[in-house]
Amino acid sequence: MPEGWAETAPSVWTREVDRPFIGAPVLFSPHLMRATPQREDQREDRGGSDPQGADPSPIPAERIVFFDLETTGLSGGSGTIAFLSTVAHFEGADLVLRQTFLSDYPGERDFLVSVISQLADADWIASYNGATFDVPLLQTRCVLNRIAMPLVRHIDVLHDCRRFWGGTAVSCSLASMEALVLKKERDEDIPGALVPRVWLDYVKADVLREDQSALLSLVWQHNVQDVVSLTELFVLIESAYRAPDSAVVQYSIDPAGLARRLWKMGREGEAKRILLMVRDSAEMFELTGGARMRALRHLASIAWKERDRRLYVETVLAMDGESLFGCVAKAKLYEHFLKDEGTALAWAQRARNIAAAEGAEEGAEVGTRASALSLEAIDHRIARLERKITRKNSPTAL
Repeated sequence: MPEGWAETAPSVWTREVDRPFIGAPVLFSPHLMRATPQREDQREDRGGSDPQGADPSPIPAERIVFFDLETTGLSGGSGTIAFLSTVAHFEGADLVLRQTFLSDYPGERDFLVSVISQLADADWIASYNGATFDVPLLQTRCVLNRIAMPLVRHIDVLHDCRRFWGGTAVSCSLASMEALVLKKERDEDIPGALVPRVWLDYVKADVLREDQSALLSLVWQHNVQDVVSLTELFVLIESAYRAPDSAVVQYSIDPAGLARRLWKMGREGEAKRILLMVRDSAEMFELTGGARMRALRHLASIAWKERDRRLYVETVLAMDGESLFGCVAKAKLYEHFLKDEGTALAWAQRARNIAAAEGAEEGAEVGTRASALSLEAIDHRIARLERKITRKNSPTAL
């Protein structure tokens, strides 16, 4: 093994890498992001109270660890094992990354014990897609090796990345988030799909060739870079939850995605304020038409549920008149709220033209759209409005 690695158990090696972290935080408020079940020992310490672990007090930054695994495949299950782990935490202005490497199969149990011990002492752990892959894989391997895995509070940063940038990103892969959100690209890296083959070739080799050693070094570095990017995304997202008004502009966050999350967490006032900013101060944002419409649709939904007539009317009137949803919403508004059938008919006819054009472009047939946005529903609305106008203008009505 290269210099810097130390064998801590048969076939298990560790090393530490320190990285200076610009803007390293002193405190975190992970409860702002989400609350997940507590560790058993913490629940006992609090007499069984607070089962969701939503302690609102900020915690020292070093009490959160960031981790990622490299494995022999992406399918999970009992045939996939983890062979490399990076677990990071803050120490002052530095991010300290501890790597644990499994050099051969017989050392797996000691490898798992080492990784679990690094995670167990933290108040929270953070990962990228760990809720779906890394943590279930660890749990499976621990069961097979008869190791007790403690319950830890976990934040999967991927979930917030999907909420905040899923509508604009090509994908929500970590590499995509690095380019879109963190504005960085990796200089030397190995594609993630090649990582399992590098380790499997390493295990099989009696004598490691120079090119194999170089590839293995890239795997170690790849894992470090993954955790550094995970940490940077976590810091950015946690700051967005603390100051959502400024973050939604600064980081080009989807306002509807952030507002929905804030609303669900009981921060209704902040959610509504962000949506009103989108409606009334669109020049502050660099939003696509779709992103703005999602925000206004959510605001209109809130107004409808709260029976806030004024908010509903003003929001619908602010919707894009070139979008199908906006035209249908305005047709409904003028027909049912403002009792202006003529204007409602004009908006319904405009919606009909947009729906027909979109259906032609997509090769869709009449009626394939759902609910009020389908051609069939729009035609029904137009016919009803025409009947209302005819009755209203007929001599008997006068």
